[in-house]
Amino acid sequence: MRGYAVKIELVTASGDHIRYIAGPMAKAMVASGAATIHNSNGRVKSIKLAQPAASFARRIGEASPPSISSPRFVRRVRSDDHALWWYEHHPRCTYE
Repeated sequence: MRGYAVKIELVTASGDHIRYIAGPMAKAMVASGAATIHNSNGRVKSIKLAQPAASFARRIGEASPPSISSPRFVRRVRSDDHALWWYEHHPRCTYE
């Protein structure tokens, strides 16, 4: 059984960096077959997605407008009467 680092790098199938995730989440992704171990020198420090997310991920809503500086983890929501805007955490950015 390999040990996992606390912070694991998640990369695409082509090797591009996506983000860092927690060790237990990376371990679950490898166990389910969604990812494979990419770089391990003692402890696992990087995992690679087995296939592009677009081929198996289910869209949960419309995407937020693209951000220039970073990926979005919140989405802008408008009230029913279109008078108010508020920001809420996107459900996919929580680890529940």
